[in-house]
Amino acid sequence: MSEYPRFYPDQVVPPEQFGDRKNQILQIDYTLRAVKERRPRGAMICGERGIGKTSLLDKTEEMCLKMNILPLHIALHEFENVKEFYDTIFEEIDSALKKIGLWEKLRATLGEFRKDWDYVVRVEKRPRTLQGEVDFRLGILLEKMKKRGHESLVFLLDESDGLKKHLVGLQILRNVWTNLCQRGHNLGFFFAGSKNLVEHLGQYSPLKRHCIPIHLNRFTREDCLFVLGKLEEGAERKLPEPVKLRIAELSGGYPHHIHVLGSYVVEAMRQNKKEIWPEAFKNYLLEINEYESLIKRSAGVSETQKKILVHMDPFISTTPQVIAKRSGVAYNTIPTQLQRLTHNKIVKKTGRGNYEIADRNLAEYFRIRF
Repeated sequence: MSEYPRFYPDQVVPPEQFGDRKNQILQIDYTLRAVKERRPRGAMICGERGIGKTSLLDKTEEMCLKMNILPLHIALHEFENVKEFYDTIFEEIDSALKKIGLWEKLRATLGEFRKDWDYVVRVEKRPRTLQGEVDFRLGILLEKMKKRGHESLVFLLDESDGLKKHLVGLQILRNVWTNLCQRGHNLGFFFAGSKNLVEHLGQYSPLKRHCIPIHLNRFTREDCLFVLGKLEEGAERKLPEPVKLRIAELSGGYPHHIHVLGSYVVEAMRQNKKEIWPEAFKNYLLEINEYESLIKRSAGVSETQKKILVHMDPFISTTPQVIAKRSGVAYNTIPTQLQRLTHNKIVKKTGRGNYEIADRNLAEYFRIRF
């Protein structure tokens, strides 16, 4: 048992600690079972930065190992051409195997794989097309795996947005993928990228039929509190309930921010600070180099606007009618004030008559001072 809850501000959150993603995990489970049935199935995990995509890939990796599927987790980058994409996959196979602790077990497999490929390049005619080359090399790898008891292989490709520039590369992948499955191999691909990944990569891409979209949205207030509760399990000292609520609201539903803010709260608790949350919030602003600029921004906000910000819901869009009821500000003045706040990028309009806080740090600064 530890004295304080442990947060993960500077690393990928372990799968058991990233929160309740039941629907997404069900989709992943369905997809992995399809892979084992030799259907060319995969998924596109999409969401904003800090939403937990890499953590969900780690969870997928964990699920693969439990289902006796070999997962290869590879971080991609921007590619100059399609061949560079496939070269990266094959170059990263070794490091991906080391990461999951299967390098020693499959050293002979990969050694023979390299030898076979070098032999083909030197003595036989090289495949005339990139598609033929990719098909041949993946085929060798899958055959070697099957001989050693590994029936299924899944590639987990993080930072996949660069692929949207290479439609031909995705056509090659689809063709090879389908062909290998028809020849009796169990192969799947999981892509992870921005919230526009499906729109840019999947909606009209050759992979649309093979990959289901898995969208990661921001946590609700209740989800955030659930995550914080999980992180407290086994800790002697718990976070004060009002502080947990403030963490949840300032995080905006982004898992990464929960861990960053939570780590500052724990540090304030270790130092026995009387005002835990104000201390943690200030240190957070100093760390991200925003404290001085926030003070300057706050000087340009009127008292009426401060009341509006303090009484807007941090998680859902708020209407002028709701703001008037909560804040006591005259309804007929609120639309004009919201327009000014929107112009200064402190709030943003999310629909007809609906507004959302854009500058959460500034809003929290006023909440603490009110």
